[in-house]
Amino acid sequence: MLALLAGHPRRPDHFNPELLMEIREYLEGVYAELSEFTSPANERTDADILVYQVPGGMLSNFRNQLKELNMSERISDVMKEIHYVREALGWIPLVTPTSQIVGMQAMMNVKFGRWKNFAPAAMDIALGKFGHNPGPVDPEVLKLASKLSKQEPVTDNTSSLLPPGMPSLREKVAEAGLPVTDESCVLFAMFPQQTTAWFRGERPAPQAMPAKLRSSQTASTNPTAPSVRNVRHMTVTVGGITRDATVETLS
Repeated sequence: MLALLAGHPRRPDHFNPELLMEIREYLEGVYAELSEFTSPANERTDADILVYQVPGGMLSNFRNQLKELNMSERISDVMKEIHYVREALGWIPLVTPTSQIVGMQAMMNVKFGRWKNFAPAAMDIALGKFGHNPGPVDPEVLKLASKLSKQEPVTDNTSSLLPPGMPSLREKVAEAGLPVTDESCVLFAMFPQQTTAWFRGERPAPQAMPAKLRSSQTASTNPTAPSVRNVRHMTVTVGGITRDATVETLS
């Protein structure tokens, strides 16, 4: 990118090319150490996405999962099945978590036969528990999902099936001795342990920056680029919420 933007006013001049090469050489060693978890197939331009419409992140993880299941040679069959499963489930969008659900159901269809092993989460998609599907669910798939789950399809707004969550969250946050705010409640709902530790002032010990990287932070190929003169770390508490802050004085 630096070479591509050479001579352009938007080219950043505060990167050290020699240091970038050193970082690349280091990361190549890291990549080699992780070879068990990598695959050249995940790094090529794949035009099949135009047919299967599978997101890249989902595809790379899926290849690794199939490798662990000794099904790497059936990747093409599974990819084709993903397209079928998605259509059967009403063209559900392939975004987390539905992408993983559709992918896993496609894998099981290939391994055991179509719908011989119906994942509970896939049944929920068919029954409308993830919301109103963009397209119609295959009638036979819907019938099977209703039979196996012993539940009827959802016709109302799915949110109406859930009780209000904020009152109970506020009680839990208060019991934990945390600030009872909308922000802290939402954070507590997603990451209760980390949120509790954060508000109690527990912080991971900062890691020292390698000397070479620290010295390069102020080095610049552009003599007019600002350099860091002083860095101060502060803890600021506003409205009962504590945050770490870094103040840098630039020349």
